[in-house]
Amino acid sequence: MTVLIDTHALLWWIFDDRRISRQTQKILEDRESRRWVSYVSLWEIAIKMSLGKLSTNGLSIDEIAALLQKLDFSLLPVSLEHISRVASLGHLHGDPFDRMLIAQAQELGVPLLTNDAKIKQYPIQTVW
Repeated sequence: MTVLIDTHALLWWIFDDRRISRQTQKILEDRESRRWVSYVSLWEIAIKMSLGKLSTNGLSIDEIAALLQKLDFSLLPVSLEHISRVASLGHLHGDPFDRMLIAQAQELGVPLLTNDAKIKQYPIQTVW
């Protein structure tokens, strides 16, 4: 299975949060799956860390990125196609990070691994 991972799903998995679903946990632990993490999620995490809104148990953003690479996650850069797609999205969700993840998942043609009800309003396949 190939998926793009929403930021909250990634964080819940890394920090063993009980809110993560069993199916999501299985997908994230399956090294046979193509598991995309957008640089947008790393950017969001870095911003929230710098504002004191997110504790990462002492892990730096560089350590989180290194952990993802060690566990065979694929890091997804932002492309002009992704940016262009954001411009055509409806305004059902105001979070710019989530809007970019939606655009990236649409552009890649893969499901977005998320539990965000607002994201599920878009014409996009989600998995949770």
